[in-house]
Amino acid sequence: MTVLMLVSLLVIGAVTVFFFQSQNEIYHQERLARKERAIKTEMTYFSKEVEMQQGQNVVIKEFEQEILRLSDVHNLEINIYNVEGQMLVSARPGEIHSEYIDRTVPQSALDRLKIQNRVVLQEARDNNFYLSDYTVLKNSSGAPIAILNLPYKQDKTVSQKDLPEFLGSIGLTYFFLFIAAIGITVLLSNSITKDFSLLDEKLQTVDLNAHNETIPWSNDDEIGSLIRSYNDMLAKLSESRLLLAKTEREGAWREMARQVAHEIKNPLTPIKLSVQHLQATSQFDDDNWREKFKTTMAMIIQQIESLDRIASEFSDFAKIQQKNFEEFDLIDAVSDVVILFADSPVDIQTHIKDDKLKVFADPDAIRRVLNNLVKNAKQSLSETIDPKIIIHAQKVGGDAQISITDNGPGISDHVSTKIFQPNFTTKTSGAGLGLAICQQIIQQANGKIWFESTPNKLTTFYIQLPASKPSSSS
Repeated sequence: MTVLMLVSLLVIGAVTVFFFQSQNEIYHQERLARKERAIKTEMTYFSKEVEMQQGQNVVIKEFEQEILRLSDVHNLEINIYNVEGQMLVSARPGEIHSEYIDRTVPQSALDRLKIQNRVVLQEARDNNFYLSDYTVLKNSSGAPIAILNLPYKQDKTVSQKDLPEFLGSIGLTYFFLFIAAIGITVLLSNSITKDFSLLDEKLQTVDLNAHNETIPWSNDDEIGSLIRSYNDMLAKLSESRLLLAKTEREGAWREMARQVAHEIKNPLTPIKLSVQHLQATSQFDDDNWREKFKTTMAMIIQQIESLDRIASEFSDFAKIQQKNFEEFDLIDAVSDVVILFADSPVDIQTHIKDDKLKVFADPDAIRRVLNNLVKNAKQSLSETIDPKIIIHAQKVGGDAQISITDNGPGISDHVSTKIFQPNFTTKTSGAGLGLAICQQIIQQANGKIWFESTPNKLTTFYIQLPASKPSSSS
C-alpha cells in the first residue's frame, strides 16, 4: 500500500507539473488573443473615423495618440508596421510619445499573413521569450492598411510561484495519507497476524489422543474459510480418533482375552493332571496316598496363588484408566518405597538433591510404579555379588526426575525393544504387564519413562514428571 502511494505521488507530481506548464501556455495564448481582439476592434473603430490610405507611411497625430492610449490601457507594447513589414510606430506602456524602431516583420510572418489574417510566433528579444502576435488591419473597404504587432512577454512567475505551493499542498496531503496508511496497515497486519497466531497456536496444540477445541469464527472471509477448514479437520480427526480407539480397544481386548486364557491355562494344566493322578492312585489303596495328597494340595495352592497374581495384574491393567490426580511430594513416595524394602538383603541407597519435588499425578499409581521398578531391580540381583540399588531424585529443568539403578546383569539388545510391551516378560511367572502398566501410568501423568543398560554391568530406569509450579502462598 505504501509503495503504491509513493508511486501515485510521483505520477501525480509529474502530471501536475506538465498540467501547470501546458495550462500556463494556454493561458498566455488566450490572454494574448483576447487583447489582440480588443485592440484590433478599437483600432478598426477608430480607423473608420480617421481614414488611412493603403500604403501610407505616415501615421496622423490622432492615430498615434490612440495607440499610446491603448498601450496604457492594456499594459502592452503595440507596434504598427506598413503592409510591406516596415516599422511605422511603436508605443509602450507609460510612455507619452511613440517612437520609431528600425525593425521589420519577419518574412515568415509576411508570407503567412498573405493567406491568413493572424500569425503568432515565438520570438526571442533582450534575453526574453515573447509570443509575437501579427494581425492585418483593414480599412472600411476591406483593404489592408497596416500590420498590428503585439509582443507579449510570457510571465512564468505566476506558475513558478503557484506550482511549488500546489505541489507542497499535495505532498503534505500525501504525507498525512501515508502516515494514515501506515497506521491502517499496521492495524490490519496486527489483526491478521493475531488471527494467524491464534490458528498457529491451535495447530501446535492439536493432540491426536485428546479432545481438541474448535476456533469460533463468525466472519465470512479468507481467514474464516481457513478456520472452517481447520474446524472440519478437527471434526474428522475426532471421528478418526474414536474409530481408532474403538479398533484398538477391540484388538487389545481380543489379545487380552487370548493372553488371559493362556495364562490361566498354565496353572490349570498341572492342577488337572495332579488331581487325575491323585484320583487314580486312590483306587489302588496306595499306602502313600495321604502323602501324595498333601503334596498335590500344596502344588494346587501354589498354582492358585499364581492364578491370583495373574488376576491381580490384569485387574491393575484394567484400572490404569482411573485417574485420581493430586499434588504430592515425589520424595515422600521414594521414602515409602525404601521403607518397604528395608528388610531386603539388597543395599538400597538414596541420593536426593532437592528438599521437595512436587508433581501433579496419582500418588498411589506412582508408588506402584516405583515399587514395581525396585522389585524388578531386586529380582534381577538374585545372582549378583554385593547387590546394590541406587535411587536418585532431583529436579531437571522444569521436571522432577527419579532414577533407579541396579548392578545386575543388565538388559540385552534383543530384549530392550520389547521391554514395555504388554504380555512380554523375562520371568517364569506373571503375565508380563508390570512395565506396560508403569509406562501407561507415567504417560497419563504427562511424563516419560525410559531405561539405559550396559549388559553385565548396570541398568538404570528413569521416570520424569512435570514439576508443579509453586503456589503464590508458598
